[in-house]
This record gives sequence, C-alpha cells and structure tokens, in this order.
Amino acid sequence: MSLRRSLAITRNELRILRRDPSPLILVLVVPILVISIMRGGVGAILGFLGYHGASGADFAVPGEAVTFVFFISGFIGISFFREHGWGTWDRLRASPATTAEIMVGKVLPMCLLGVLQLAVIFAVGVGLGLDIRGSTVGVALVGVALVLCVGAMGMAVTAVFKTMEQINAFGNFGAVALAGLGGALMPLAVLPAWVQRIAPATPQYWAMRGFNSLILNGHQFTAALLPVAVLMAFAAAFSIVALLKFRVDDTKRS
Repeated sequence: MSLRRSLAITRNELRILRRDPSPLILVLVVPILVISIMRGGVGAILGFLGYHGASGADFAVPGEAVTFVFFISGFIGISFFREHGWGTWDRLRASPATTAEIMVGKVLPMCLLGVLQLAVIFAVGVGLGLDIRGSTVGVALVGVALVLCVGAMGMAVTAVFKTMEQINAFGNFGAVALAGLGGALMPLAVLPAWVQRIAPATPQYWAMRGFNSLILNGHQFTAALLPVAVLMAFAAAFSIVALLKFRVDDTKRS
C-alpha cells in the first residue's frame, strides 16, 4: 500500500471541499448556532437533573458536536457516488491506486474534517461557558475514537447503499434520528424509557456517555476507556461490513 497515492486522492478531495464549502458550513457553523440557541434551555434541564453548577454549554457543546459529526458519514458516501456521477470512477480504478488506497484517500479528508469540527466546536464552546471538569486527555481520546467510528460508518454506508438518494436520506435523517436516540439532542434521563433502553445500541450514546462523564461529572481519564472501547468496536463492525459489501467494480451506482 502506497501512502503517496492515498494522499494524492486526499489532496483532490480537499480541493473539492474548498470549492464547495457546504460540508464545512453544515458541521462547523450550524452546530455553533444551535448551541447558542439551546444552551439556556438545556441549562435549566441540567439544573433539574441535579447539575446545579453546570451551564447549558456543558451538554449542548458535546451533544451538537456528536450530532453533526455523523453527517460526515454521508459525505464519505457522496464522495464515492460523485465519481460515478462525473464518470471518473473507471478512470480512478484504472489508476495505480489499489482499493485500499482509494478507500483511505477518500476517508482521510473526512476524518480530518471531523477532527477539525470537534476542535473548533469545543474551542468555541469554552467561550460559550463549557467547563471540562474531568480529564481533557480523556475528552480528546473519546473524540478521536468518535471520528474513527464515523469514518468506518461512512465506508459501511457507501458499501450498503446503492443510490445517492439513499445516502442523502441516511446522512441527513439518520444522523439526527440516531443522535436523538443516543441522547445527544437532549439528556437521556428526560427521554422516554423505551429510548433509554435502546440508546446503548447507538455509537452516539457511547460518545455522549464518555463526554458527560468527563465534562459534567468531572471523572478522570479512566472514565473514557469503556466508551472508547465500544466506539472502536462499532468502528470495527462497520469496517467489516464495508469489507464484505464494498465492490470496486460496481458501476451501477447513481
């Protein structure tokens, strides 16, 4: 495997991203606006739940970061389907790049976007009242595991879905629905009992569990270990789906 060929694909994806900044706006600007609107109401909910010293930003910042970072899984799928729409997929396959190199080259820029998103939102969140009471290293570790999970999900989505419409539906509705079920939009304690029961089946739940333990509860580094392990297990499962279902010679995507 040649990292040089993967990086060449990554550079092309970054050029496309510069020409069309809509993904940047969606994952960077929109969540900050939502945090600014939600933090007052969320702060009241946190007080009701017993977090009397917490601000609304302590939940809204990680919650919106988790919600919007999963839109990136849809962007990964679009980057593959776009090649078919432009008629450039066969040319890419005819290049010296292997399947693994193409996959890495496509996923890497989106993972970098995910890291940038988390860094920017948490940095802005500090200005909006975010107070990380526990381990900042633990927060960073959860963030890295989260981004890897999103990247693997993006490859699984690409492998499973067959049309751009399916990708868009999952990337938009699916990201928000899973965020709601995982307790990223509102604290899980105020959600219906059936949601609380199924929440652990979502990666969003484990990301929020890690962030809440470290930010709201002030726990130390070890509190991040279980959420990180589960997020990496999700990433492994998504990767297996991608490896089993992805077909590089599939020219019927549209």
